Amino acid sequence: MISVVVPFFNEEGNVDFVLHEIVDTLKTVGQPFEIIAVNDASTDGTGDCLTRASVRIPELRVITHPHNRGQVGALWSAFNVIRGDIVITIDGDRQNDFRDVPRLLPLLQDHDAVFGQRMKRQDPWHKKVATRIGYGVRNFFLRDGIYDTACPLKLLKKETLKYLIPFEGVQRFVPFLLKEAGVSYVTAEVNHRPRVSGVSKFSIRKGYFIPTIFDLAAMVWYQKRNVFGIRRRVEVRPGPFGSQPRHWVIFFLFIAAVVFFCYQLSFL
Repeated sequence: MISVVVPFFNEEGNVDFVLHEIVDTLKTVGQPFEIIAVNDASTDGTGDCLTRASVRIPELRVITHPHNRGQVGALWSAFNVIRGDIVITIDGDRQNDFRDVPRLLPLLQDHDAVFGQRMKRQDPWHKKVATRIGYGVRNFFLRDGIYDTACPLKLLKKETLKYLIPFEGVQRFVPFLLKEAGVSYVTAEVNHRPRVSGVSKFSIRKGYFIPTIFDLAAMVWYQKRNVFGIRRRVEVRPGPFGSQPRHWVIFFLFIAAVVFFCYQLSFL
């Protein structure tokens, strides 16, 4: 069975489109499926839209949070109740194209996870620049070979979920955590669409950069303390300081520079 997990927060204008696209696509795949929609304490009509949709779509199960728990909290609520052996995550903002999924599913025959990579990202230029900087910093230290960890479209075998850590922001480090556990994964180009309804939940002004820097430092620590001992090698282009940057002086200087840069951006 395939379990599709979709977090929704104030996405009343996108709920019906997203759910119908998932249903129409998976009916062509020919496998049983379920859709777990998480209403993360929306304050608009998202909850009503999901209630009406659950009557029309028998495969739909709705989880409602009394308080907003964020994207990761919504994902974990769904992970705790999934029935399928294949898990697909996607955002509820309509920007991901679920029609890419039939092309990605066969990749799970040889790998344990597939990570979508948005080649032509339909976002404002400042968001693209900020995220590209973040991707570069991540890959410099974590070496997981993923340049678009923020892409919500991910296909995972259920057994890989045990290697993830439930902290806010973990969605940016899923490939790294799987690499550290020796899990095989592959990337695939996916379509990305402009937002047509609702507003983005992520921005520079909301201060996501500083927590991300601390998260990155935690992942570097985790890399040093990893007990699996079966780390999978990933081919990554050498960085400006060589293929194995492990100089802590450089690390802290670079982090300080990034903090200062992001602090300045917060006033734009």
